[in-house]
Amino acid sequence: MVTEERVINLEATLARFMEQSSVVLAAIHEDIAEIRASNARTDRQLLEMQQQAERDRHQAEQDRKDFNKRLAELSDSMGTLIEDMVAPCGFRLAQAIFATEEAHICGIRIKRKHPSHPGEMMELDLLAVGPTKTLIVEVKRRMDAEKAAQMHSKAARFSEFFPEYSGRTVLFAAASVYLEPSVIPFLNRERIYGIAMGEETMQVVNLGQF
Repeated sequence: MVTEERVINLEATLARFMEQSSVVLAAIHEDIAEIRASNARTDRQLLEMQQQAERDRHQAEQDRKDFNKRLAELSDSMGTLIEDMVAPCGFRLAQAIFATEEAHICGIRIKRKHPSHPGEMMELDLLAVGPTKTLIVEVKRRMDAEKAAQMHSKAARFSEFFPEYSGRTVLFAAASVYLEPSVIPFLNRERIYGIAMGEETMQVVNLGQF
């Protein structure tokens, strides 16, 4: 009798244990499923973040290219604008700089190939020619030592590209809508005339200063 009771109690205990184990296992399985689902959501979020970051990188690169293109177009249009502002004043500006004579030729956007080396070309924003002097005007939104050196180099080779004007004194001017006052001493040292917008029209800002 005692043995039967023990067997019954053991079976009941085992049944409760199995029942509790099933509950625990179910909870564990549920937790594992939730962890897997959470990991899957995290993986999806990380993938979406990576994809968005890649899209943002491509967009930023495209925006940078578009900005550089617009900046270049704006820079070109500004250069053309200044040339168009200087052109109507070419003869007057040349006369002011020449002082002792007038220009009889004045042209803008001049390109000339080297007569002996066709692969080389010289481009001039404005050229004014007088009996004994020539004036080369370059549009420069900013002036520095490097740009001044380039202008002097162009002046030194001018007669190579324009032999018909050789023997004339070559004068140089830098033109901009506005020239900082601090730039004038530099232009004077480099013996470069500065041309900028005055009250009504373009004018030479450092006449007689060198």
